[in-house]
Amino acid sequence: MDENTLNISWYGRCCFLVNHKKISILIDPYDAYCGVDIGSIEADILVSSSTWHDHGHIGASPKAHIYSYPGEYEHNGISITGIEAKEDRGTPTVIFNIKVGPFSITNYADFGPLQKNEFDENLTPKQKVVLESTNIAFIRPSIAGDKIQKVNKHNEIALDYCNPSIIFPEHYFPTSFINQHVPDNLRQDFLLPNTVVDEMIRNFNQYSLKEINDNHVTINKADLGSKKIYKFLSIHSQVKYKNYVHTGSNLST
Repeated sequence: MDENTLNISWYGRCCFLVNHKKISILIDPYDAYCGVDIGSIEADILVSSSTWHDHGHIGASPKAHIYSYPGEYEHNGISITGIEAKEDRGTPTVIFNIKVGPFSITNYADFGPLQKNEFDENLTPKQKVVLESTNIAFIRPSIAGDKIQKVNKHNEIALDYCNPSIIFPEHYFPTSFINQHVPDNLRQDFLLPNTVVDEMIRNFNQYSLKEINDNHVTINKADLGSKKIYKFLSIHSQVKYKNYVHTGSNLST
């Protein structure tokens, strides 16, 4: 893998493993409270946007160097910027930007549109430039209200701060995994977040959809020349359904 190549693997929800040259970066691993076990993932760096169960399972990669606070960091030539933000309910989250080679990756995690005014007031000019540099963005759907309906009003705001070439939707499990592993009586709760993911993709109509029939994708510098949404249809084979604990229909977590 050379300077201009990036490999991204997906472990479900907001958990991505980014590989660039000889460095691996694990983003927002989740614990079994989600009803799914991601197992152990070897990484050099672990970036966690919050301590919530679906973003802060640092035990998933015990040997990784952990970044979980706002600030500016440098790690083996990789620039990491954490920007303080809040979820809609007011609890803290951190928007992390990671620069590797020609790639500027931003995970917006649980940044809430209801907190936009406060975020804008505290955003420094330097942080604004960092977000504007984003060419790959991880974005979760955001809707009015906590409960997913058949049709939802969306209020995603990540694109107010950047104009990425590539978007990865997050905060869901693929339909194939759910249908194969989740019991019939619990399946609908797991499927509900897919509804708002698909709505968000349709709303971002300036982007063409590229469905990935795998759990990983290789991105080259040349891929940054067009606007695409990459939607994973599979997750890593080591991810296992464990038991049902938390309803997937509640977007507030």
